[in-house]
Amino acid sequence: MRRLQLASLCLAFALHLTPRLRAQAPPPPQELQAENARIQELWKGRKFEEALAILTARGQSATFGQLAAETRAGVHYNMACAASLLGRPGEALAYLGVAVGEGLKDWTTFSADTDLDPVRKDPGFLWLEGIVRQRGDFVGILRRFKDYGPTDGSAPAFAYQPQDAPDLAALRKTCRLDEVAGNGPEFERIVNLMRWVHAQVRHDGSSKNPEPMNALHLLEVCRAEKRGINCRMMATILNEAYLSLGFKSRQVTCQPLDEKDPDCHVITTVWSNDLGKWLYMDPTMEAWFTDGQGHPLSVAEVRERLISGGPLELAKGANWNGRPENPATYKAYMAKNLVRITCPVESAFGYESRPGRRYVTLDGLGFPARPARDAAGGLIVHDPAAFWVRP
Repeated sequence: MRRLQLASLCLAFALHLTPRLRAQAPPPPQELQAENARIQELWKGRKFEEALAILTARGQSATFGQLAAETRAGVHYNMACAASLLGRPGEALAYLGVAVGEGLKDWTTFSADTDLDPVRKDPGFLWLEGIVRQRGDFVGILRRFKDYGPTDGSAPAFAYQPQDAPDLAALRKTCRLDEVAGNGPEFERIVNLMRWVHAQVRHDGSSKNPEPMNALHLLEVCRAEKRGINCRMMATILNEAYLSLGFKSRQVTCQPLDEKDPDCHVITTVWSNDLGKWLYMDPTMEAWFTDGQGHPLSVAEVRERLISGGPLELAKGANWNGRPENPATYKAYMAKNLVRITCPVESAFGYESRPGRRYVTLDGLGFPARPARDAAGGLIVHDPAAFWVRP
């Protein structure tokens, strides 16, 4: 069974899943919250018939069609789990078929859910399993595109605005970022700034980006309107905070294979002089990764370890708007979104609102032939050494 959860649609971070279902803007939320809690209690008490009755009623309700396809898929998936546990394999496979038809792609749950064990050897299940795996085995998809091209210096020279630029100096002073960062070791200051951004604003993936898109204005709007912003804007704030203190940093858009998928995730990478490498920092989730021995990792190292299965630990305390994040779920989410990686050519205050801004995307060689520039005019390269060049 997948757990029904309520959250607003997040075009920049839509796949924020737990081991159960996350609904996207379901009507009405209070009713679904109470319904979900009731189903969870029934499941714990192994009262699957009663749980199935509630789920069936939801599926037949007048508002069911207003739910997102992912949510409808999850309801039918839960119905399949209940029928499976009740010893009704034909019914379970019928519900599962509807869920897959609705676009079910949560391979992480599907592949390990013991509720479906009674039907796993059925030919019909194996056929449906193949469809879900093709859609949602994100590590498997990432492995298909793991190889890059030879070092050819194809990426352009990246530029970083100096910290004494007037706008950055104003940000540093207004937000008292020296105090925020503290006087500790470099990595401690890097993490302090990331945590500060996470604490200043809440994540709201369905929010409209307020113009101009710079840290000072974004913070002002969030406070005045008591609103949240999406992950791209949170990464923008962190990027500009780092620049204001003299750290070289970039906004990083992490994208899935499916170019029609509106769900991507935007984080920040910052150069560590002490460690001599770029570091992965996610202000939306208050998250970074280590190698299992406490050493922080770069975006490139996280991607490689997702592919190889090497040691990869999510730092303690990772959370989404205060809700603890499941490490396995987050890893699966980032495996989905580290197929393609895009950064702006210039890292500067207010760059997101600047006319004529340029971006460069690092693609693996396994993609179908693409032009040197994408539809939006951004440069596409295959040389990771040039893309992640030392600033």
